[in-house]
Amino acid sequence: MTISLIIATYNAPRQLQLCLNSVLRQTVMPSEVVIADDGSRDDTRELVGNMRPQFTVPLIHVWHED
Repeated sequence: MTISLIIATYNAPRQLQLCLNSVLRQTVMPSEVVIADDGSRDDTRELVGNMRPQFTVPLIHVWHED
């Protein structure tokens, strides 16, 4: 079974970091984690890039203009 976890965000990198940290603590990981970003600033992109090495599954950042 394939499970995708989709997390919506908009200019809230601190809250996104808390959410991603909680995902890392799960005993069963999803097949992928997708960040659905509604046009956030660069700090969100940087956060996702910095956290990507901690994940054993793909951490995908999908950004579209606000």
